[in-house]
Amino acid sequence: MLNRHSSVNRGFTLIELLIAMLVMSLVMYIGSLSFSTFSQRWQKDIGNFNYEVNKAKNLMLLEKMLRGVSNYIVKNDNDEMIYFFKGNAKYLLFVTNNPLLNPKSPALVRLSVTVLQNGKQQLKYEEASFEHSSLINAKKLPQPHFTKVLFTDDNIRFNFYGWENQNQRAAFFERVENVTPKWLPEYFAEKTGMLPYAINITWAENEPIIFPLANDNAYQLMFSHNVKDNG
Repeated sequence: MLNRHSSVNRGFTLIELLIAMLVMSLVMYIGSLSFSTFSQRWQKDIGNFNYEVNKAKNLMLLEKMLRGVSNYIVKNDNDEMIYFFKGNAKYLLFVTNNPLLNPKSPALVRLSVTVLQNGKQQLKYEEASFEHSSLINAKKLPQPHFTKVLFTDDNIRFNFYGWENQNQRAAFFERVENVTPKWLPEYFAEKTGMLPYAINITWAENEPIIFPLANDNAYQLMFSHNVKDNG
């Protein structure tokens, strides 16, 4: 009886204790590794989510600002009245009534694409408010008062929907066959005599986002020429 009782209450041997500690260490290691992997993935997903939310917010601001693109008239080097709007695949330069920083005053806006060292591209916004002085001459541009990176991605680019010149526009309204607006890789209002109908921005492999502009008032430019000629 005494032998049987002592064998039932004996403790763990050193080997059993070491095996138990080894198993417990493995369980803790696997649990810690799993938690670390999950935490890193969670942080990455949260970071991606925050980035996409911020990009969507900035695109909404961009849409509002482009809706306010103004039929702004300035003088060129020949003292002629021209529309102020310039754009190609990598930059836009125009005047808007809905700037991001100071919405109480029109502003000169530059949107430009810059390439980073890692090959990514940034869409940068620059604003120069007209609160204290207006833009009169196309060659004397004010310095920006505010700069903001809207988002970072691959292959950011613009193109423009509109007319190449006034003759095409006139032919369209005279119902000449096969004459329609088209998508253009660059757009300079000084040459076309009008604003584009829409601006498209595309990046990476996403579907293009099209921002329609306000109705063009080219008659204002024609009126300014007539006043000058009659004066």
